This record gives sequence, C-alpha cells and structure tokens, in this order.
Amino acid sequence: MNRDRQDRIAIIGLGVIGGSLGLGLKSLGRYYIVGIDQDEQTLRTARETGAIDEGTSDYRLGVAEARVVILSVPVTSIMRIAAQIQDVVPPDAVVTDVGSTKAQLVATLEALYQGRFVGGHPMTGSEYAGIGGADQYLFENAIYVLTPTERTAPETLAAVEGLVRELGASPICLSPREHDRIVAAVSHQPYMLAVALMNLASALETDHPAAMLLAAGGFRDVTRIASGEPAMWMDIFDSNREFILKTSRQFRARLSDLEGYLEHGDTAALAEALAKARQGRQRIPVAVRGLLPAVFEVVAMLPDRPGSIAEIAGILGHGGINIVDIEILRAREGEGGTLRLAFKTENDATAALDALRHRGIVVKRR
Repeated sequence: MNRDRQDRIAIIGLGVIGGSLGLGLKSLGRYYIVGIDQDEQTLRTARETGAIDEGTSDYRLGVAEARVVILSVPVTSIMRIAAQIQDVVPPDAVVTDVGSTKAQLVATLEALYQGRFVGGHPMTGSEYAGIGGADQYLFENAIYVLTPTERTAPETLAAVEGLVRELGASPICLSPREHDRIVAAVSHQPYMLAVALMNLASALETDHPAAMLLAAGGFRDVTRIASGEPAMWMDIFDSNREFILKTSRQFRARLSDLEGYLEHGDTAALAEALAKARQGRQRIPVAVRGLLPAVFEVVAMLPDRPGSIAEIAGILGHGGINIVDIEILRAREGEGGTLRLAFKTENDATAALDALRHRGIVVKRR
C-alpha cells in the first residue's frame, strides 16, 4: 500500500458515515486511510471489512501526517476534537467534516484552521448504526452539501469537491446558515414530528392495545426517522435550535389552519390545502439519497418466486440499463409484489420498459 503522505486521509469517527467514507475512498485504490475511533472493536471491524488501512484511538497521532482530515463525529465533538488536534494537523492539510448543522461549527473551525477548513454534510445515511452499517456505495448519487465562506481558500474547496466527486456524490455549495435553515425544515422538523406521533401512538396504546397492530405503512413511513439515535439528535437540536424552533412554529401555524378548516367545515379551503400538499410532494425527487434531479420511473409487478428481483436486475443489466433507485412498494405473500425502478434518463426508462415487457413482465410507466 502506498503510504505517501499525499494519499493519506485521516477519518475521525468510524460510524456509518465515517466507515462508509473509508470504504468508498479505499475502493478507489489510491488512498491510505487512517481510522481514528475510541472503540477498539470498531477499529477491529473497520480493519477486517477494509474500511481503513490502520487504526488508532489517538486523535493527535492519527492526523499527524494526513493530507486530508475528515471529522465524522457529532457536532459538539467535532468542535472539541478540532481544537485538540489543531496544533498537530500538518499546516498544508485540508480539514472537513460531515456534521448535520453548520453555522456554529463552521465559525469555530474556520477560526482554528484559517482557510484550510470547509464544512460538509452528505445528504445520505442509513437506518443502521455504527461501523456495521457502513456501505461502500452510500454516497453514490447523493447530494453532498459543502459550506464554504469568504474565508475558505479556493484550493481547500477544490480538494474536498474532488473527493466528493470521487465518491460518486454531487457537491453543492450553500452558506452555513442557508444549510441550517433548509435542514431544519426537511430533516430536523420531520424527526420532531415523528417523535410526537410515536409518543401519541404509544399513549393511545395504553387504552387501546391494538393501536400498533393497526399502524399501517403510512404511519411506519412517517415515523421511521424516530428510530434514530437520541444522543445524536440532542446534539442536532442544541446546535440548530434557532432554525428548528422557527420551523416548528411555522408548522404549528399550518396545522392550526387545517384544524380551523375542519372546525368550521370549510371544505373548500381544506381541499385546496390538500391539493397544494399533493402537488408539492410530487415535486420531491424520488431518489432517496438527497436532492437528485428528477428521475424516470417504471413500476414492475413481481411474481412470488425466489429470484424475481434478481431476474429483473439481470434483464436490465444485460441491456446496459442502469437503475439509479429501487424500492419495493408492496409485497403480498403468495401473490408477489410491486417494484419501483428509477432511471436517470427518459431513454433508459423507455428501454427498461421495452426490455421487461419483452420478457413477459408486467410493467408500466409512472
């Protein structure tokens, strides 16, 4: 393995994101990855799975010869560790992070690293926790937000943008406060709503034990994010309190509007609000990894037999047709199910439709 310093990247924190960064960067075959984590089992797993070349629990030792340092721990820990290692990070090294909030963090790290730091936030993740959930392909087709300011050196931004693209992600630049305002609405507020809904259902279950049995797919979809690690979310709430509170109040105002329409029997206003929400929902890109451009969908009806999904993937692969997103919409034991396939171009979607129909698979455009 080439240990030249120009190829040496230090990743502090080997959870899902840090471990996936290690796997993705190592798969390129030109980087030497040093993993830094306080948990020895995590370090062992990271070595065994090929996420890192070497590991240590010593922050200062791990970053001493790095060309790039990536801080992949909770926001408050990022700021603390960044200060601890500041004097041993090589003066020409680039520093970045993957924190979920940016304004406070960017201000702190820019003061420490004087142009050599740029904030980052990959808009992707996993329901799994820890190094066991790491995925080499986690960043493919994902939006990766970078938050440069007037203090960011152009070469710093260029270096991190290059790494992001090598991982298969698409970098976009936002100001730190713009980032925090947006994620408060589209990420942090949904978590608050999921928590509130789950706690409401749990309270209902006390008097109505069948409540959870009746929780349909829609309820599970809406509350999925409530399964996130509370400690991580406490860190997010603390560092983005201003925008989360503002967004929460704006949401309550809209909820109050809906309550008013119901209370006063204003069916016209209620219908308009529902239609507007439906139209807005349809504008959300269907791919799950960030804010991708619109994709083109095909829905396939699957028979209930082993290998059905593999058969479809094989047909499309043989035809050189790339699937950018795939989702099981419905599964019915003994009857099969419905599979949603997304493609980057209209031509790919049309070719997929033709190829699958030619093989006798029931498909339709969506």
